[in-house]
Amino acid sequence: MLIGVVGDIHGNYDGLRQSVRVMNHLDLLLFTGDGFREISRLHTEITTPIEGVAGNCDIHTEFPNEQIIRLDKFKVLLTHGHLYNVKAGLTRIGLAGRTKGVNLVVFGHTHLPLNDDWYEVKLFNPGSLSVERSVRGPTYGIIEINDSGIHTSICNL
Repeated sequence: MLIGVVGDIHGNYDGLRQSVRVMNHLDLLLFTGDGFREISRLHTEITTPIEGVAGNCDIHTEFPNEQIIRLDKFKVLLTHGHLYNVKAGLTRIGLAGRTKGVNLVVFGHTHLPLNDDWYEVKLFNPGSLSVERSVRGPTYGIIEINDSGIHTSICNL
């Protein structure tokens, strides 16, 4: 199973389209918030299913603040991260992942790519597709699920 992860788009629709084109043949696209207008527009152009959450800058959105998604045999908490104050640290979001019994927490908000283990929970932030707001340039994420488990990676656009 191949899953793309994008978030913190902040108006960079061309970057969003380019990242999805590069990821190619996705089974699912996860959206971590802040770019609902762009992700809605993309939804009309692709057939890949999209699951997403509302970010703190998404004023009008159909997405919830967070959701738990089952990917194969794994549970994933998808959230933007602002409700867990992730800019101040990862303890609250890590504890939320443990409390909810998930294998992976996918979030955004910091605009900083992160691919790390927090005790028994994997924390994954694809960074930002926004050129003006990203530290290491526009980034997106890939989650691959196979017989050996969950594999996550950060990619530069």
